[in-house]
Amino acid sequence: MPPYAVWWLLLAFSGPAHGQGKQRIELETDNRTSQIVPLGENGLVLFSEAGKGKLRFVKYGSDLEPAWSVESPVNPTLDVVQYTRDSSAVYVLLARSKSADYQVVKLSTNAGFAVRFDLYSINRFEIAEFKANGNDVYLAGRVKNEPVLMHMNLTTKQNRVLPIAYKGTAEIQSVEVDPVTGLVNVAVAARRGKESSMIIKSFAPEGLAVQNVLLPPAEERSLLTGRLSSLSDSRQLVIGTYGLRTSQYTQGLFITKLQDNAPEFTKYYSFTDFKNFFKFMNGRQQERMEKKIQQKKQRGDDLKLQYRLLVHDIIEKDGQYVMVAEAYYPEYRYRNSYNGLYPGYGYGGYGYGRYGGYSPYGSSYGGNAPVFDGYVYTHAVVAGFDQQGNLLWDNSFEFSDIKTYSLREKVKVNVQPGHITLLYSHNGYIKSKVIRGNEVVEGVTNTPIGTEYEGDKVKRSSTDELEYWYGNYFAAWGYQKIRNTSDQPVKSNRNVFYVNKIAF
Repeated sequence: MPPYAVWWLLLAFSGPAHGQGKQRIELETDNRTSQIVPLGENGLVLFSEAGKGKLRFVKYGSDLEPAWSVESPVNPTLDVVQYTRDSSAVYVLLARSKSADYQVVKLSTNAGFAVRFDLYSINRFEIAEFKANGNDVYLAGRVKNEPVLMHMNLTTKQNRVLPIAYKGTAEIQSVEVDPVTGLVNVAVAARRGKESSMIIKSFAPEGLAVQNVLLPPAEERSLLTGRLSSLSDSRQLVIGTYGLRTSQYTQGLFITKLQDNAPEFTKYYSFTDFKNFFKFMNGRQQERMEKKIQQKKQRGDDLKLQYRLLVHDIIEKDGQYVMVAEAYYPEYRYRNSYNGLYPGYGYGGYGYGRYGGYSPYGSSYGGNAPVFDGYVYTHAVVAGFDQQGNLLWDNSFEFSDIKTYSLREKVKVNVQPGHITLLYSHNGYIKSKVIRGNEVVEGVTNTPIGTEYEGDKVKRSSTDELEYWYGNYFAAWGYQKIRNTSDQPVKSNRNVFYVNKIAF
C-alpha cells in the first residue's frame, strides 16, 4: 500500500462558481488511492487508503460540505479491488492475488459507521464484478478459465458457489441484484461447438435456482455479449451484440424481452441499418462505407463488420429502452529480435474476456511476440427501442485519443425530457454532445474542468473519472498537477485529488 499521506481539505469556492455554492473539493495529496461513490441527492462518499492497514471514508452532502468521516482497519496485505453500493451502504472489497482471504468493509451511508468482515473463499479467483444487497454479496469472475459466481453472507460468513457450469465455454456477462426480491440475475454468454447462445439465470439468496432460460441465436447468427435488466413491469430485458455465423466480431444488436421464464420476442438490428453508426468516420470514409453496404444489400447480403462493443446497462425512460455501447479495438506492440517494439493491431488468436471484452493474454511463439498496449476507443453508439423491441432511433458520439489498459465504461448518459446528454472526461476536459433521437442538438463541445484559484494552470491531469450524480449534475474527479504563479495566496505547485460538481 502507498505510504501515509496527509490531506489538507481546500473547500473554497471554485473561481467561476461564486454564488452557486461550492463546486469543487481539493485534497492536496500524493496518495493515489482515492475513489468517489455518488449517492444521488444524499451527496457522495470519498474513500481512500489512509496509512498502512486503514481505510478512510468522508461523506459530503450534495453541496460538497463535509458531513462526517470514519476510518476502518483493514488487512494491510490486501488491496482494494472493487466497490459497490445499495440504497443504504457502500461496500469495499479487498483481496490479494492467488489468496483465498477477502475482506469487505460495509459503510452505512446514513448512520456513518463502518463494519469490517473477514471472509474466506476460492483461491486464484479472478474477480470481474462485485455486487451487494444488505448482507448478501456476490463475486463474479473466473477460476482456472471457468466462470464462477460466488455468494457470501456477511453475518453468517457462509459462502456457496452458484451453478453456472455449461458444457462448452461460458463467460458471465452481467450480474444484477433485485433490491426488492433479493434475486440475483445473471446473463451468461455460452458457446458449444459453432453455436453461441445466451443463458439467463436467477438465484434466490439461499442459492436456489429459480430461472434458467436459454436464448438460442437465429440462423446464421451468434449471440456474443448481453446485459440483463429487470423492468418495472416485472419482465426482463436483454440487450447485447451478435455476430454473423461463427464470427466473434460484432455485426449489430439484439434485444430480447423475457416473460414468465420464456422469450417474448428477439429482434436483430445490423449496424449497417443504423443512420448514424458510421458518423465517427470522416466524410470520405463514410461514403466508401455506405457504398459497400449498398452494394452488399443489392445482392441480398449484409456487409460483414469487425467491431467489438462494450455494452452498458439498459436505461428505461419514458416508455423507451435506451442502450449505450462503446466500440473499441485492442492495440499491440510487437517484440522482434531485430526491430525491437513497434505498434500494430492484433485481431487473431485471442479470446473474449469479461463482458465480451478482448483478452490481451494468449500464447505466442517465434521471434515476433505481440505485447498488449491498451484498448483504443473509437466511438459510442446510443439507440432507443420501444417496448416491443422496435428500433426508434440511433446516434453516435466520437472519441478523441482514448486508450485504457482495462475495459471500462467511459461515456456517461443523462436522459432528460426531449434530449439526451452524452459525456466523458479526458485530459482535464469534459467532452459532451446533446442529441434528440437521430438528430444532433449540440455537437461535441470541450469544457475545461474548473480549478480552485484564479491563475491556476493544469500541467497534468490523470484518472479523469465521471459519473452521473443527480438531477442535471455529474461528479468529475481525478488527479491534477497545478501551477500558479499569480499573487494568489496559494502554493505555486500542488498535486491534488479533485472532485468537481458539474451541471449539464
